Amino acid sequence: MVRKEYKQLSEKAAEKRKYIIRTAMELFSAKGSSATSMQEIAEHCGMSKGSLYLHFKSKVELETSIYSHCYQMLQEHLIEVEQEPGLSPKESLRKQIEVLLSLVLELREFLLMQLRDWVTHGKKNMEPQCVKDNNLMLLSWAQSKLVRVYGTEIAPYAADLTLFLHGSFGSYIRLLFDPRISISIQQMSEHLMFALDQLSEGFLQKRPLPLFSLEMLEQWAHEGITGMTSDRHPLKIIKSMKDKVKNISLPDDQKEDVLDSLHILEQEIVEHQPRRAILRGMLRNLESIPGLDEEFKELEAVMLLHTHSRQGPSHTGD
Repeated sequence: MVRKEYKQLSEKAAEKRKYIIRTAMELFSAKGSSATSMQEIAEHCGMSKGSLYLHFKSKVELETSIYSHCYQMLQEHLIEVEQEPGLSPKESLRKQIEVLLSLVLELREFLLMQLRDWVTHGKKNMEPQCVKDNNLMLLSWAQSKLVRVYGTEIAPYAADLTLFLHGSFGSYIRLLFDPRISISIQQMSEHLMFALDQLSEGFLQKRPLPLFSLEMLEQWAHEGITGMTSDRHPLKIIKSMKDKVKNISLPDDQKEDVLDSLHILEQEIVEHQPRRAILRGMLRNLESIPGLDEEFKELEAVMLLHTHSRQGPSHTGD
């Protein structure tokens, strides 16, 4: 009996949270989150401000919950299409593209106002962690879906195709946001599938060097493209790390290992075709060294970009 009552209370609390989220989204769509107070949200929900804070400790937590709610809706829609009987992987992907674009169209006013709010109040680069996590999930989903559609042979180009898909979505979403443009979501999905077909066929016929690795794709999703770039060449970062490690309190043998790893990295980076296995091995040796955290992250990100562009082609056919 007690368990049943507890379950009912939990369900009521979950429904109340959803109601608050939907109400907040409507208010944010009209005037932006920065111009909307928690008091205003509470009044529109028909509750006291104190009751609202029992569900959400701050407006930041409420905003984060809104983003999670949107991603959950998307995930549920994608799964529904995935479970439709009789669809080929390609038909399934086309319908899932339509689902994603339809949801963006449904949330257009909210998303537009949030973007304006971020730019106006200098929050453009303050993505909540849940947004980064869900973006990574979506990129991972797209990558595996593309391999199912075009076969395992396309795997070396899965990251390139995913990047193309991501960029195309961004362009299509801008079109959806522009009331002067009248292109249907079905037209967009069919056009995008045609482009993916042509691109995949070209990759498999010509076998060019992949532009983007899966490793780079994951890091980009985690940190954003601005987080992957640095003004410093990897050799300058290594020199800085060498200077810094001399003043770090480490056992002599560990300090020697760190300096050896940095020296090997220096030698390998200047090679015409740096060997990834060696680069990764030396980077692992430098991970979690006290006092080198920031330099390590910078070096790891920069080396992904610096060395990948210099890898030689590995054609499997003409």
